Amino acid sequence: MRRKPGPDPDGEEVFTRRLRNSAGLRIVFMAEFLVLQHEPMEGPGTIADEIRSAGHTVRIVRVDQKEKVPSDPAPFAGLVVMGGTMGVYDQGKLPHLKEEIALLAKAVKAEQPILGICLGAQLLAAAAGAEVKPGEKEIGWMPVHKMPEACKDPVLRRLPENFHALMWHGDHFPLPKGAGHLLGTQKCACAGFRLGKKAYGLVPHLEMTAAMIDEMVSASRKELAGAQVEPAQILEDSSEYAEPTEELARTMWKAWVSLSV
Repeated sequence: MRRKPGPDPDGEEVFTRRLRNSAGLRIVFMAEFLVLQHEPMEGPGTIADEIRSAGHTVRIVRVDQKEKVPSDPAPFAGLVVMGGTMGVYDQGKLPHLKEEIALLAKAVKAEQPILGICLGAQLLAAAAGAEVKPGEKEIGWMPVHKMPEACKDPVLRRLPENFHALMWHGDHFPLPKGAGHLLGTQKCACAGFRLGKKAYGLVPHLEMTAAMIDEMVSASRKELAGAQVEPAQILEDSSEYAEPTEELARTMWKAWVSLSV
């Protein structure tokens, strides 16, 4: 039996416990997953849906609201780090980024399930020693290519060889040392990677529903104008790609959550 304490939103103790019954079947009890959120509109979306659907709980730390980043990943069954407008190189003015990198490094060492989305992927790459720096902006629905390594990956193997996903970033990093290369786009060579067996960095915003994308576009018109990206084009593409991409993503999240078992 293994017990992992940690408060849930209702103040009750949440823990993971694994044992085998008399028939030899493994029984899994409720666990708590940690989500670090950096922006009001960049929440965990369908990731949180699938964590809860599996019978677990989600603790969301709103970094954008000055909530403290936990220093120890041990109480959690998995760690999810969301996107944001800041960069890994902003650690001097945003100390929480350094804290998140340290937390990710501990979770990687402990072989805990990790899911980094966009900025979260960049922070995970930094925790693995990769340099993250500004580059060409990539905003909008882009063709994503699945690398050969992803064909045998337990989380990404069900993805088609080519699919469309929402990209929204301007920072880039090389494949971290020792990582498996999973995804790429024309402008982002390393759009997805895996460290060890359970730590995933994914640059595409696969967690977003169509409604979340609408909200993000509406609030980002100044940024889009500066990047010479038409908001109407993103929304038009969303009408074609958002629903099928969401279905693919939910299958991925289910597989990722199962890594905590």
